[in-house]
Order: sequence, then structure tokens, then C-alpha cells
Amino acid sequence: MDILYKIVGVKAIGNRICLTLSMVEGDKEFNTGKILGNLGGFMENMKLDAMSSRNPDQFSITLEEYKKGFYNLGDMVSISINGGK
Repeated sequence: MDILYKIVGVKAIGNRICLTLSMVEGDKEFNTGKILGNLGGFMENMKLDAMSSRNPDQFSITLEEYKKGFYNLGDMVSISINGGK
């Protein structure tokens, strides 16, 4: 499974660079009729969004890898998650 993220923060921690990520969500439109029909679900989604904004996704790379210039604010990165047996 591949997940698309946008780099929203860069921080140096020792000899590594920590990239803060925001998941790119497609077609998340605002529909007031849908909100009123499922107000409890809408409120629950807002709570989950608030929690994830306080604990953003992050990963770290080596300083040498960062210096190659592939990771800048606003860039998109794709992360693959593979389960193994």
C-alpha cells in the first residue's frame, strides 16, 4: 500500500533530519447536507483530525540523504507499507 504525503516540516535531530508529514487526501469535499445527516460522525471525524494534527506523521533520514536535495517543504513523498510473513 502506497500513501502520499506532503512535507510540512523539517527539523534536525543529531545527525538525522526529521521530516513532518501531512497525508494528502483526495476529493475531501465539504457537503453540508451530509454533515447534518450524520452530525455525530462529523464531530468524531473533527476530533480525529484534531488529534492527528497534534501528533503528525514523521520519519527521519540521514543528513547525507537530505543534502541530496530531494526533500523540501511542500514536496510530495510516497511511502510504501508492506506486510511480511
